[in-house]
Amino acid sequence: MNRIPLRIRLTAIFAAVMGLVLAGAGYLTLSRFRESQSEYGAATGVTHQAQQEALDDLVRELLTALPIVFALATVGAYLLAAAALRPVERMRTQAAAVTEDTPGYRLDVPPSRDEIARLAATLNDMLTRLQSALDRERLFVADASHELRTPLSLLRTETELALRHPRDAAELHAALVFVHEETERLVQLAEDLLLLARTDRRDITPAGEAVPDLAPVLRRVASRLHNGSPGEAVTVDCPPGLAAAVPIDRLERAVTNLIHNAQRHGRGPVEVSARPHGDQVRIEVRDHGPGFPPDFLPRAFDRFTQTDRSRATAGTGLGLAITAAIARAAGGAHGAYNHPEGGAVVWITLPALVQPPRSA
Repeated sequence: MNRIPLRIRLTAIFAAVMGLVLAGAGYLTLSRFRESQSEYGAATGVTHQAQQEALDDLVRELLTALPIVFALATVGAYLLAAAALRPVERMRTQAAAVTEDTPGYRLDVPPSRDEIARLAATLNDMLTRLQSALDRERLFVADASHELRTPLSLLRTETELALRHPRDAAELHAALVFVHEETERLVQLAEDLLLLARTDRRDITPAGEAVPDLAPVLRRVASRLHNGSPGEAVTVDCPPGLAAAVPIDRLERAVTNLIHNAQRHGRGPVEVSARPHGDQVRIEVRDHGPGFPPDFLPRAFDRFTQTDRSRATAGTGLGLAITAAIARAAGGAHGAYNHPEGGAVVWITLPALVQPPRSA
């Protein structure tokens, strides 16, 4: 049944309904004719034979006219269904021509303002979203390849030099230290890419994991990142008992990235605050530097993005992207803005965990 074209199925349904309608109309016509003949014959004295001949004539006429009407209506229904489905078939053909090599191809929208035109517009919007996703994935692969190429090239150069020229123990030790540092960079970059891939699949936040109290976690991260300089101090302002439905390792990673970003691109002191925000918890990190360039704010959380040269660092530009991915995977949000009094503010929201009431 599913292999039968839709226009034929619609025509068959129409033909069945039309056949029932015509059969019912013929039956009612004959019934009314018999009743009228009986009344007319009783009033005028027309013989039964004459009445039967008239009835036979009517039956012959109905058997001739009704099949013709049925055939014409069926053909008309088929042509109408074919004409109505022709734009759908055209859109199907155009959609089949869309491939990864022709992502900019779009369907023709009929000039009519009916369901077919709305369907074509909806499919074009879907193709636009898919093209944007494909462009982001291609850009991500290109950026990841570029970031991986640099440390791999340095490792190859260093090992070739070490193997080509004889070196003493001190030089070999220095080469091994350099290789170790670049390997650590590669490992960290691979872990970041894996984390981003997992967040895209929404399998980063195991069910049931939560942080029952944010304050000690934020203070522990701040203490680890505090370098002892008063100007680079990291302060934490978080009420006790504030809980979030997010794994503790992901929370530490997100907050670490936020503080690192403030330390690298801003000036101290760095202020970390956490407050209830409706049914979520909002965590903000503010520095006292020059803030984000206005044209960079919309791209602050994009992958492999960095600010201008005056704020460029040796990082890969994945810190804020990973933080945003953690927030999205947990069901929260993220954002950034420049504080009116100076400095940049980067924030994330996480689902709040309702604490059970304590018994007296």
